[in-house]
Amino acid sequence: MNIIVQKYGGSSVADKEKLELICNKIIKEKNKNNDVVVVVSAQGKTTNNLIAKAEDYTNNNEFISKKDLDFLLSTGEMQTASLLSLMLNSKGVKAVCLTGAQAGIITDSNFGNAKIIDVVTSNLISYIEDNYIVIITGFQGMDKLGNITTFGRGGSDLSAVALAGALNAKKCEIYSDIDGIYSADPKVIPNSKLLKEISFDEMLEASSAGAKVLHNRSVNLAKECNIEISAKNTFRNSKGSKVRKNIKEDFNIHFITKKDDISKICIVGPMMLSNREAISKIFKIAHDENIEVYMISFSELAINIIVDTKKSKLFMEKLHEELIEKK
Repeated sequence: MNIIVQKYGGSSVADKEKLELICNKIIKEKNKNNDVVVVVSAQGKTTNNLIAKAEDYTNNNEFISKKDLDFLLSTGEMQTASLLSLMLNSKGVKAVCLTGAQAGIITDSNFGNAKIIDVVTSNLISYIEDNYIVIITGFQGMDKLGNITTFGRGGSDLSAVALAGALNAKKCEIYSDIDGIYSADPKVIPNSKLLKEISFDEMLEASSAGAKVLHNRSVNLAKECNIEISAKNTFRNSKGSKVRKNIKEDFNIHFITKKDDISKICIVGPMMLSNREAISKIFKIAHDENIEVYMISFSELAINIIVDTKKSKLFMEKLHEELIEKK
């Protein structure tokens, strides 16, 4: 099978006209005698709207169940997948829509930031062998108890790479509304350069430091599976950028990026560098609350941690409760 995995982000699937364009791209690829697997995000700002709705209905963010929130957020991608499948079938093209669970993506039970532990491809392959175009909801999977889980913002990239690896696809294409990967954010630096290629390691570092073009976990998985990623523009025929294994020495600077809306939390106490109990509690809280730690530094009197500003208050409250109030 000549399997191509294509992922389309939220801006690419935002309305009927854009889905129509994607239909044509998929059919064109299918007509090249390729088997096409498509991963889709929620349309436009759907995920943000669902989060806002959850907050409105609960009146207090602290009481939002992560499990219930994943259940709600998963419906955004389901809408996109079903609409795209309906459109393809109306054009006389065999297509089927599947959830991440139906596609065989098995995860742990860390709701909101789940980790993929297996991809069971038997259902997918049966549809591919029957000549279906398979449309799969990105950003989500299923734990061993059948609960819907999500991977965090940008997680559809991770879905696409995981499926490409499991299916031994010959291509993994990530489509968005920009031409590819630039040397800096073109909205910030107008003279930024489109990169023809970049190594897995450089892309992973840039993604973790704030570059939004690819999800950092998807790049890490692509590196582990040695899956070349092509980042392309949905709306223009550009060659895009390739993320691949570095096969030559190169001492040029390729990327400059920044991360907005981050806060530094400082935990002060004697002998912090040697306080294994405190360090263990800090990382347990970060794990339990799905708080990503971007940077950490130690001294004998302090631990400095950089996290998202929107989660900094919650992190401080939990840290204070565990490290000070319970003493």
